[in-house]
Amino acid sequence: MRLLHTSDWHLGKRLFDKERYDVFEKFLAWLLSTIRQERVDTLIVAGDIFDTAVPTNKSLRLYYDFLSQLTSSECRHVVIVSGNHDSPTLLEAPKGILENFGVHVIGGAESPEDEVIELKDKAGNLEGVVCAVPFLRERDILRLKDDSTLSRAEEIQLAVENHYKSVVKAAIDRMGAKRVPLIATGHLFTVGSPKGEDVNELYIGATGAVPVNIFPSEIDYLALGHIHRAYSIGGDKTRNYCGAPIPLTFEEANLEKLVRLVDFEPDEIKVADIQVPKFDRLVSVQGSQTEISTKLKELAGQDEKILVEVIHTGKANAINLTGEVSEQTSGTKIEVLRVFDETKKANCLANDGDEMEIGELTWENVFEKKLKNETFEGEVSEEELWNAYRNAYFQISELADVNAQ
Repeated sequence: MRLLHTSDWHLGKRLFDKERYDVFEKFLAWLLSTIRQERVDTLIVAGDIFDTAVPTNKSLRLYYDFLSQLTSSECRHVVIVSGNHDSPTLLEAPKGILENFGVHVIGGAESPEDEVIELKDKAGNLEGVVCAVPFLRERDILRLKDDSTLSRAEEIQLAVENHYKSVVKAAIDRMGAKRVPLIATGHLFTVGSPKGEDVNELYIGATGAVPVNIFPSEIDYLALGHIHRAYSIGGDKTRNYCGAPIPLTFEEANLEKLVRLVDFEPDEIKVADIQVPKFDRLVSVQGSQTEISTKLKELAGQDEKILVEVIHTGKANAINLTGEVSEQTSGTKIEVLRVFDETKKANCLANDGDEMEIGELTWENVFEKKLKNETFEGEVSEEELWNAYRNAYFQISELADVNAQ
C-alpha cells in the first residue's frame, strides 16, 4: 500500500492583505498530478485544511473541486482530520456523501471507535487501518476530577495519551487476527518539535506540547500536522510532520516544503520526501534604510514578480521609510505587502512611549507592557500570569470562531 501524507493547507489564508487563491489552486493541481503519477492508494490530510472556521466560498470550491477530481485517480482512500483552524461541524457536514467516494472525514473527537477507518483493497480485503485522530480540544477529552493530584498540564497529557490508547485498541480489535499496517494521525505539538510564528499554542495554560512516548508502539506510521515545517520525531521517519506545503508567512519562505510518500512493504516501511515546487516568491528585506534601498534595487533588477515585506532594523531612525519604499518599487514587479519599523517598535517599548501604531502591537506586546507597569501581590510567578493570559486569549479566540459558525 502506498500512502501520501500532507497537512496544514490553510486554504484561504492571506499573506497580510494579499489573497493567494492562485497559489492554493496551483498546489492542489500539483498534488493531484503527484498522486496520479506516484499511483498513491491513500491520501492522509492531517488537519488545518482551511485557515478559518468559516472559510470563503472560493476556499470551499478549491477543496471540493480537488476531492471531485481525485475520484478519477487510482487513490482509493482519503482520510481527512480537522485541525485547530478547522470547524469540525463544517468538515463533517457532507460526511455521508463523501464516504460513498472513499473520502473519510473526522471533525471532532467523540467515540474512539468512530475514529477507526478501515482501508480495503479492490477485492474487499483489509489492507490497512487508520486511527483518524483529529485536533483534540480540551472540552472533548478532558474530564477533571476534584480529587486529582495532577496539574492541568498533566491531566491534559494523560487525557491525550488515553485517547490514543483507546483508538489504537479499537483499531487492533477491528483487525482481528490479520495484522495490517496501522496508521495514526494527529494535529498537535510534540516535545522538541519546532514551532513557527503563526502557530497558536495547542493546549491552553499548559506547555503546549505532549511527550512523544504517549503514542502507542503499535502505530506503524504516525502522520502529524500542526507545525509548518517538515520534521521527523527523534529522526524516526515513521513519526512525521510533513509541514505546510506552501510558505504561509515570510518566515517560512526559505523552508523546504514537501509531502511524505510512504510505502508499506512486507518487511519494512519506506518513506520518501517529495519536494513541493514554489508557486510564488516571497522575500523579507531587512536592515538599515540604506541596506533596504540597496536590496530593493537588486530585486527590481531581477524583473520577476516578488512579494516583499520590508523590516527596518537599523540603529538610526528611519525617515519616510514607507514613502521611500513605495517610490522605489513603483513601476517594478515587486509587490510590497508590509513595511515595518522594528527599531521604532523597540524604542517605544523600551521608553514606554505612546508613538507606536496600534497595528504594530501584538497581543503579547500589550501584556508585556502591562507586566512592566504593574505590581502584583501574593505568591504568583510571571510564568503563571503569562499562562493565565494565554488561557484567556485563546479561549476567547476559539469562542469567536464558534460564534462565527
